[in-house]
Amino acid sequence: MAKKKGGGKGKGSSKKKSGASGEELKQENVLQAVLLADSFKTCFRPLTLKKPKVLMPLVNVPMINYTLEFLASGGVKEVFVLCCAHVEQVRSHLKDCSYGRMMKIHVVYCENSYSEGDALRHLEQMQVLKSDFVLIGGDVISNIEMKEVLDRHHALRKRDKLNIMTMVLKCAEPNHRTRGAADRAVVVYDKDTEQLLVFDNKADSWKTEVDVTLINEHPCVEFRHDLMDTHIYVCALDILDLLTENFDWQDLQRDLVKGVLDDFVLGNKIHAHIITGEYAARVQDPKSYHAISRDVIQRWTYPMVPEYNLVAATSYTVFRHNIYKEDGVQIPQSCTQTCDIVVGKGTEIGEGCILDKCIIGRNVKIGKGCELRRCHIYDDCQIGPDARVVSSVLGKGVRIGTRASVGPNCLLGPGVKVNGNRAVDEFARLCVEFDADEDDQTDLKDRMYKRGKEITGIEGVCVYTPELEDLDKDAYETFCLEPSGELVWPRKDEDEDEDEDDDILDGKNAHDEKGKGVGDPEQKKQFEKELIETLHRGMKGNLSVESVVLEAGTVKLTYHSLVEEY
Repeated sequence: MAKKKGGGKGKGSSKKKSGASGEELKQENVLQAVLLADSFKTCFRPLTLKKPKVLMPLVNVPMINYTLEFLASGGVKEVFVLCCAHVEQVRSHLKDCSYGRMMKIHVVYCENSYSEGDALRHLEQMQVLKSDFVLIGGDVISNIEMKEVLDRHHALRKRDKLNIMTMVLKCAEPNHRTRGAADRAVVVYDKDTEQLLVFDNKADSWKTEVDVTLINEHPCVEFRHDLMDTHIYVCALDILDLLTENFDWQDLQRDLVKGVLDDFVLGNKIHAHIITGEYAARVQDPKSYHAISRDVIQRWTYPMVPEYNLVAATSYTVFRHNIYKEDGVQIPQSCTQTCDIVVGKGTEIGEGCILDKCIIGRNVKIGKGCELRRCHIYDDCQIGPDARVVSSVLGKGVRIGTRASVGPNCLLGPGVKVNGNRAVDEFARLCVEFDADEDDQTDLKDRMYKRGKEITGIEGVCVYTPELEDLDKDAYETFCLEPSGELVWPRKDEDEDEDEDDDILDGKNAHDEKGKGVGDPEQKKQFEKELIETLHRGMKGNLSVESVVLEAGTVKLTYHSLVEEY
């Protein structure tokens, strides 16, 4: 009997163990995502001085809500939101939003992180990711079918574990409205397999260099300048390991993607997933913000359109000519309305106004006879009678006086006031209560406050310039809401062309100049010697394969040699 009882107990124990393993396996199969809530850019200053970019309204809905809706519809069950600044605002917003019922959302404060690489290294130390994950920015708007991307990534991984990342790229001409001003990427990939070979996003260079061995190995290579990085990636955990090993990798495009593609020793691969009919874009600057807002209104992002009220607690109804109004909004018949207009709840609009392609938030007061064209008016703003706002963004609570004019291409931070009969210059960026961190910025700060008073007639308004934050002066005119002229790509200099011709006659080329060629017998001999010594040390010390590969990579970086044959 005792034996039988013992046998029964063993059987029950086996079942319990089996059940635990099944639960553990279920946990590992949960699709996880990493959402970067910081862009580490200052393009939207002064609007983002005291508020994170991901909480800025895009067609009156916080930007991050579009990203969360996309992830939820794609089957993601757990999201890690990485924050480096304004973390309490993000945490408060996510606590109150409905997405917490659809997914587990963890807000991770990445203290002392100043780049995308730093934030991801912080997450890697937490050891919370179980398997391949989705990496995305909190400012991405997309309606693509993620299942197709995930299935393809998993198929590539099953075929070859070195396929560690799948990038979603969208067909978009260089001057496409949703591309950022600095987005001039040239993509080189294998047309047959869609393996990415080169991703060159240098804005100041007119040429893209491709290693000759890549062309030898991939007979069907295609060069494209009409592919836009959507900042949607499916990554293996190897990506986090690489970021930890290469602590100087900061930017995803410039460092991570380029570093993986340039490393011939480890042999890791990135594949592209190219979309054409679906929508995906990232809000990179005011220019793309303006364009993507228009796309949402014009229903390119369907089903994430205002009247479906999917991404926030809104109550929009759509009317002809893409005019959206929340419950209770009345626009007087004496007003002139064109198209692409959004008006939030509680907003009051005076008689005789002109509304043209404008987005107006909640509880906004607009006096009679105002002219609003292609502008973004945030919640609680007040605009006096006969005022004019063109192609500008007015932050929350901005006050514009009677017969004042703003724009085009102005950014007015929250709480800014403009007296009546004043004209805010084109490209002006204004804020209030700016706190300079550096003592040596006091004189500049005083000048900017003085200039702000001259423009608005109000004490305490400051003209924003990047120098106030000890940053280099930016070219705001090129990435404002409506830049003048088209994107100009760098052109080849004639003198540089002649130098290249001379190098060719001398038997030189760019490949040799970088030291990547193996034509130098002495260099090749020394390289082979150090590589063999590295292998011997690994065998003698019983080192793991990963450790030996890492040491071999160091040798490769030292000699900049091509080592496919080894």
